[in-house]
Amino acid sequence: MIITAASFPTPELIKTTNNPGLWDQQDGFARFQAAAANDSLAWLDERLDAATTNTERSAAFVQLYRNLAEWRYQLGQREEGRSPNADVEQYHRPIPADGPMVGVYGAGWRSEGGVRIDYAANRLVGGSETPGSRMSDRLGEIIQSRFDAEAPDSDVLQNRVALPDGRSINGNLLMRGEAASSARGMPFTLEGLYATRTGAQDDRRALQQEAFALLSGLEERRAAGQAPDAGARREFGQAAYFLYQGPEYERGGDAMIRTLLVTAHARVFDEALRIPQDVDVMAHTMNQQAYAEHFERTRSTVSGQTPAADEQHAAADEQQAAAVRPPERTNSLDRG
Repeated sequence: MIITAASFPTPELIKTTNNPGLWDQQDGFARFQAAAANDSLAWLDERLDAATTNTERSAAFVQLYRNLAEWRYQLGQREEGRSPNADVEQYHRPIPADGPMVGVYGAGWRSEGGVRIDYAANRLVGGSETPGSRMSDRLGEIIQSRFDAEAPDSDVLQNRVALPDGRSINGNLLMRGEAASSARGMPFTLEGLYATRTGAQDDRRALQQEAFALLSGLEERRAAGQAPDAGARREFGQAAYFLYQGPEYERGGDAMIRTLLVTAHARVFDEALRIPQDVDVMAHTMNQQAYAEHFERTRSTVSGQTPAADEQHAAADEQQAAAVRPPERTNSLDRG
């Protein structure tokens, strides 16, 4: 199994310009993820081939998560791997229990050039549409629709996540109106602003563990020779939802989870997943059932290439990524 950059389409949300040259630069990050995924798959194959219990299988996925967190931190120390305005230590620093992360969406956000606040109308105006602004607008509409259906008289909506054993747990928080503006640090209510806020630390860690349990169960069935079915693929999408509802680090979590999901999919299904470009933000805004349907509808596999073509793509990805691969992880992603 060879994983290429085709498994990692660039998220629309980060395309806050209409310059195709800058889009090409953003697309290049997929090569780093593909190189890490191939290293991760070799590491994971070795651990899971030797595993005999579900405890050992789950531990392998937990360690893979840690390995990829370290990979993202090391990559973040290089200019090519650092997000704009990011502090390198944010890639290592867990989201504090008393300092949740906030994401903002809605009309006008992530437009290009000339965006300003119209204080008479208390809304954003100006600027040109970008792929990022269109996605931001769509996410705001999704959040608004959830308020209409679930909390029409409130500006705060607690997302609840159903676990496989029938229990439920708090996920992230959705906000609009005054609550969203306050979370953004604004002394007034900005119309059309929506926000998400990460959940409590204990809940996020519990959701991670549920995700690893689902993945280890899928690996157990693969090891027993069971062919993948629709139920197994739904469980994989559920694991993705749990991981994005349970983020751990201030920066870099999206890239490491995308890389983990592609790696795990290659192992348990023997397929190169093309991850949905909006895999993270849809998990942050949609309810659990809507996300499951969206993930299944938008997921696909990388196909239509001959093995020789795959080899050529992988070689090109490896050459591009080598410039930012930390020397200490050249041979392995193992950190423990």
